[in-house]
Amino acid sequence: MAYYIVLSIGVIVSFIFCLKRSKGFSISNLLYKAVSSLFYLLTAVFALINRIKTGDAQAFGSLIIMGGAFGLVGDIMLDLKGVYKQDERVYLHSGFIAFLIGHIFYISAVVYSMRMKWWLVLIGALVAIGGGVLTVASANVMKVHYGAYRKIVAVYTSFLLMTAVVSFIAMLVSHFDKGYILMFVGAVLFALSDVILSGTFFGRGKDKKRHYFINHFLYYAAQYMIAASIMFIN
Repeated sequence: MAYYIVLSIGVIVSFIFCLKRSKGFSISNLLYKAVSSLFYLLTAVFALINRIKTGDAQAFGSLIIMGGAFGLVGDIMLDLKGVYKQDERVYLHSGFIAFLIGHIFYISAVVYSMRMKWWLVLIGALVAIGGGVLTVASANVMKVHYGAYRKIVAVYTSFLLMTAVVSFIAMLVSHFDKGYILMFVGAVLFALSDVILSGTFFGRGKDKKRHYFINHFLYYAAQYMIAASIMFIN
């Protein structure tokens, strides 16, 4: 019961934040974002508590919670970037690193819980790295300018895509287990959110109210799905 209560409150709070975010950056919005992010983390915590009662998915849930915790740190760093523009570079790099570490935990959760064969992990890594390199190489086509952030964008994108790829592999190998379906959909929404965020940070004319709203709507949908996957992983 506690899981569903936290999930419901979190979804409402996060939606309200998405509306507030469309109005720009501020200290009050930063605090609201931190609370919104805390709720998807609590959703994962209560999902794990629920599963512990059945003795299942403890390692998976613990790793997902750690990934969510670094996501919360990343959320705060990226908002500080908007509030304190004089230190923009420091906060943006910190945000990239926090989210990157978060994806390492997400990847580890899927690989460990599936006892995924090394060659499947290698295939996933090669596909993800290729996607990261392609993302930076296609900057002109996407009408974005990464500048000094080209390397961190390539590395981060590789880990972002790795989460989606290993989740997709796990979904197929597990014959479409509900937990891995949620994990895969969450990873895809995470990637779509970052596509919009990339345009907001590195493009022009893509920082309108609708861009901020859609970016955060997709992001929170992703994190809640990833958190909810704990309820179904065996």
